[in-house]
Amino acid sequence: MLNTLETKQLKPELSSPLNRLVFLICLLVIAYFGYENYAFHKAEQKEAEILILSPQVNDIYFLDMRLLSGKLESRQEYRLAKVVSVSGDHVAIVYGSVFYQWQYAVVNSIKYDDVNNHDYFKLIPDFIPFIKIKEMRTNGAIYLVKRPIRNKLYGKFVN
Repeated sequence: MLNTLETKQLKPELSSPLNRLVFLICLLVIAYFGYENYAFHKAEQKEAEILILSPQVNDIYFLDMRLLSGKLESRQEYRLAKVVSVSGDHVAIVYGSVFYQWQYAVVNSIKYDDVNNHDYFKLIPDFIPFIKIKEMRTNGAIYLVKRPIRNKLYGKFVN
């Protein structure tokens, strides 16, 4: 019985080079996923630059309302807008009736089918000159542009 009390508990420890290898692999995985996210963001922004130059009906504009008007509350930062007609040098857009606090919430509203409600977009269009649309994009007020493919965006129908 005395032998069992006097024995020392051994702690399994990894060797120092193995610890460094595991740490290095974790860093490489984090760097890889960070780069993938960065590359996706850059491709999305490049696509938005191309789409803003040739607007079409049903294009969805992601708006940062803080840059359009400075009198909003802190929770009214982001909003969706939809192109309803393009004529000459003017683009008619209708705004979404809901404001969002975060950019990912705007994307989630499309993914969760909120945009498909018949009263989501306001009925009265706002006619904006094409030059002003380009200016809004360069200022960051339009931070993303998406064009639905077969009326689908993020896997959901957009009316």
